This record gives sequence, structure tokens and C-alpha cells, in this order.
Amino acid sequence: MPFIVSIVGRSGSGKTTLIEKLIGHFNERGHKIAIIKHLRHDFDIDHPGKDTWRYRAAGCGGVAITNDRECALVERLGCPSGSVELALRYFGHYDIVLVEGDKEADVFKVEVVGDSTEAPLFDSGTGNIVAVASDMPVPGGLPHFARNDAAGVGRFIENLLFETSR
Repeated sequence: MPFIVSIVGRSGSGKTTLIEKLIGHFNERGHKIAIIKHLRHDFDIDHPGKDTWRYRAAGCGGVAITNDRECALVERLGCPSGSVELALRYFGHYDIVLVEGDKEADVFKVEVVGDSTEAPLFDSGTGNIVAVASDMPVPGGLPHFARNDAAGVGRFIENLLFETSR
């Protein structure tokens, strides 16, 4: 079962950049990593007229495309599924699943705080935030890392993983 951690923050805070660096950190340490990007709006990775799009337009609930190296799956969900359920369903054989976004998920969260004028999520009711990555001082007593300190955030996540697996 993978260890699931959500990287949350306001738009433009640097979540994607931190995750890119965390991927490198975890790969160097031998962890098998998967990422789930959680969106609040509709999306479509298929293209009109392509075979997979045509299959879905014809009513198919799930379509996969593959070659010898990669695969992509598009599946209509019968009911709303959160990031945790999807991580367990599709990435159960990974060590760590990082979710970008999904501040509602019931998992540990690391908040990236950028230059937004909006209140940080840890200060506005979002639960399970266990650390903050920010280049500014952050009140509240949570563990604090610079936004580019992927090694520090990565070690913190690894420590959480080892503590919860005991």
C-alpha cells in the first residue's frame, strides 16, 4: 500500500515545482513514485477524432492506450472518487503517491505558500497540514522548509512514512 501525501497550496504557489524536485529526491533514494494531479474543473486528455476518443464517444466507460513502454487510461467514474481511492486502485504497487491539490483528502498535507494575498490554507481551516514550504516566515509552529528545499521536505515525508508504518 503506498504512502499518500498531498502537496497543497494556492494557485501559483510553487506546488508543481516542488513536486518535480521531490520526484528527483525520491528517485535518488530508490522510492517508486506516482503523482495524481487533482483538479476542481473538467478536463479531457483525449482528442476529437482519435480512436480512443471515438470509443468513449460511442459509450465505452474505460479506454487504455499502450505501447511497450507506457500506457494511459481514461475511465469514466461511476461515482465521485477522491485521490486516495484512485491512488489505492491504480498505484498500490508504488512506495509514495504525491497528490497535487485535493486539500479535502484525509491524508497528511504539505502546504506550499507563495506570494498570494489569500490566507494560507493552514490558517483557513484545511486539516492535516503537517508542514509548510515557504520562503517567508510562517507563524503557527509547523515544520517549515524553503520552497526549493526538496531534500528537506522529502526527508520529512520519508520520516512520516516510517513513523506511520511502525
